[in-house]
Amino acid sequence: MTIFPNIAHVALQVRDLQASIDFYEKLGFPEFLRLNKENGEAWIVYMKVTDDFYFELFPGKDTGTAAQGKTGVHHLSLQADDIEATVAHLEKVGIPLTSPLKEKRGVDKNRGCWIDDPDGNRIELMEMAPNCIQYDALKALAAGKGPTALLAPN
Repeated sequence: MTIFPNIAHVALQVRDLQASIDFYEKLGFPEFLRLNKENGEAWIVYMKVTDDFYFELFPGKDTGTAAQGKTGVHHLSLQADDIEATVAHLEKVGIPLTSPLKEKRGVDKNRGCWIDDPDGNRIELMEMAPNCIQYDALKALAAGKGPTALLAPN
């Protein structure tokens, strides 16, 4: 039995955002959410694989989040039904958190923390809120409203 019901998303840092959007849409993964910087440039573009799995595309090198600042996989995210139980399990099996679980929910209304794999690849552990911005954007997409664009936090 696994403690993670699904892979939540894979984040990719990309050189050419539009080329990446076009590529993933050709594979059948539509854009459903976009977080923009204050200047209107994209910060993160979300591409739907399923309602529970998506790709996050981070354009360019200046994302403010990339550990290595290179094109490629940014991080892997694993969805947790109960983040406290997940953290307890990790402590029990000796996997340390690289970023602690925060009590306050993030801008997307979710809770999470981070671990690293043995090679230093970043893994986000996320408990999705029923009213998170990703689920709201998926509902809008299903209703035919197209991709959602929101202002990213500073």
